[in-house]
Amino acid sequence: MFKKIISNNKLLIPLLLSVFVFGFLITYFSFKFSKIFDKKVFPEKTTSAYAITTPEPVDTSSEGIFNILLLGYGGMGHSGGGITDSIIIVHIDTNTKNYALISVPRDLWVQGNHKINAEASINGYQNIGSAIKGITSLVIDNYIAVDFSNYSKIIDNLGGITVNVPVSFTDSFYPISGMENETCGISESQINEFKIKFSGFELEKQFICRYETISYQKGPVTLDGTAALKFVRSRHGDSDFGRSARQFAVLAGIEKKLISLKSLNKLDSTIDTFTNMVRTDLTLGKIKTLIEVFGDASEYTGKEIHLTTENVLNEGKSSDGAYILYPKAGSLNFSEVKKFISENIFNH
Repeated sequence: MFKKIISNNKLLIPLLLSVFVFGFLITYFSFKFSKIFDKKVFPEKTTSAYAITTPEPVDTSSEGIFNILLLGYGGMGHSGGGITDSIIIVHIDTNTKNYALISVPRDLWVQGNHKINAEASINGYQNIGSAIKGITSLVIDNYIAVDFSNYSKIIDNLGGITVNVPVSFTDSFYPISGMENETCGISESQINEFKIKFSGFELEKQFICRYETISYQKGPVTLDGTAALKFVRSRHGDSDFGRSARQFAVLAGIEKKLISLKSLNKLDSTIDTFTNMVRTDLTLGKIKTLIEVFGDASEYTGKEIHLTTENVLNEGKSSDGAYILYPKAGSLNFSEVKKFISENIFNH
C-alpha cells in the first residue's frame, strides 16, 4: 500500500530527513554548524572524527541507490530506552530521481526470537542494518537516530507544527512518564491476585492511574513537542500501522514548517538550536558528497510503503504471549516482503 507524496520542492529530501537530522540543510549553511557532527555515533566506541569538511568517497557499487535508516528511540529516563519505536528507511534512487519512505513495523518478529524494535538494544545500533537487510533486501548505507526528549525539543524549537491527522482515534492507556511503578492504591494481596490472573498489557491495565487518555480527530491539528511525541507513540488507539501513518504525517508537518521558516528567512536562526540532538554515522564530509550526488531535489518524486496485514504480514503472539507480526509466507520467511518492497520501489 503506498501513495504519492509531495514533490517538486527543492527542500523535499532534506526536509523528509529533518525530523531526525538537520545535516542535509548543510546545502544552505556552508557547513557553519559542523559542531552538530562532532563525535555522535552509535555505538559509544568510535575512531571517527566528525569535524570533516572535505568530501568523502561514496560507494557507487549500488549504482546511485542509497538507503538511510531513520530511528526513533526512548533514550534515558524511558523504560526500554534502547527500543526503537520508529523505524523508517529512506530509499533514494538518483538514476530515476525517485525515492521511497518504507515503514518497518516495530512488532515485526525477526531472527533471534525478538521484535525488530529490540534489535538495536540486543545487537547494537551498528548491526541493525544487517537485520533490516534480512527483512527488505535493502543494504543500509547510514543511520540517523533521535531519542524522545530531543524529538520533542526539535518540534518545540520549530514553534510547533500543524499535522493532518489521517484517522480519528482515542487512546485511554497512554503511559504517564514517571508513573510506571505506581500501585494506584491497590493492596499487595490484590496485586498478587492480578499477577495470577493477568499478564502483559492486561496486567498493566489494572493500574489505571499509570495512564492518561489522549484523543485526536481526523483533520489538521497543531502540536507542540510533547503532543507530537504522544501522537506518534500512541499504541492503543488504533494499531502499529496507524502509528506508521501518524509518523509520516508528522514528517510532512515538519516539512511544511521548515518551508515556511525558509520563506520567512528564519531557517538560519533555527539551525543552531538543534545541536547535540541527533546521532548518526554520517560524517560531515559524506553529507557534502551525498548532497552533490543527489543533485536537485525538485526533480524527485516519491511514495510511502507500509508493511501491513493488508499486504504481506499476519498478526500473532510470541511464546510468552506478546503481540507480534510475522510474514504471511511463514515465520522468518521474508521472501514476499522483499518482493513487495522491490515491486513498489520500482513501480513509480
